[in-house]
Amino acid sequence: MEITVLGSGTATPSLERNASGLAVRSAGKLVLVDMGPGTIRRLCEARIDTRLVDAILVTHFHPDHVSDIVPFLFASNYSFGPVREELFGIIGPRGLQEYYNSLVRTYGHWIVPNRDRLRITELLPDAPDSLELDGLRICSRPSCHCEPSLSYRIEAGPASVTISGDTDVCQDLVELAGHTDCLICECSMPDGLKVPGHLVPSEAGAIAEKASAARLVLTHMYPPCEEVDVVAQARRTFSGEIAKARDLMTIVL
Repeated sequence: MEITVLGSGTATPSLERNASGLAVRSAGKLVLVDMGPGTIRRLCEARIDTRLVDAILVTHFHPDHVSDIVPFLFASNYSFGPVREELFGIIGPRGLQEYYNSLVRTYGHWIVPNRDRLRITELLPDAPDSLELDGLRICSRPSCHCEPSLSYRIEAGPASVTISGDTDVCQDLVELAGHTDCLICECSMPDGLKVPGHLVPSEAGAIAEKASAARLVLTHMYPPCEEVDVVAQARRTFSGEIAKARDLMTIVL
């Protein structure tokens, strides 16, 4: 399993940190988790062909997590050269179909993938849910952010990665991330600058420790996180390996 960080930042514009986005490649599949503004550019920089995307997982509907879905859909009909022929999906919490419908009402048929190639799948917003994707198992649980919001776990054979999405301290995330190989966890602000609905490093570390995660990667960082050692703050509560995400970094499991 190979994970590429496409965006380790937030709604705050930054040259170094794009808004939220991840690419997970395993079992011959390419899955994106969130598509904040700039994700398509980061895919190009990572040399990942957008035509190979099998599914997009949506954690929630804030603009810094979904804004590049519109240009992605638009481009799916207008690629130079071969256009993806296979089905692809957008997966997210209940409300995803209405969100997509609202986009179509705004942009029209231009963002409707031709030949009926798009599949919309809604997951439960308030309970555990799961689905299979040709060798991948995708599990979800509600997160403690806006409603609806989900965290995801992607499994391929013995390898697993858990992505928190935006969340506050959440028992569902602890259970979802149980014994995961890698927890990619939001860390919006440093310790001492707690914002409701988000985590600080020591909280992210505590979640990883309770989950017995093998590795913790801190992401979704606002500018104050650049002024302190967030890894050291997370190490107070987590005994495993810790890394601070950076755009275009690759994690191999």
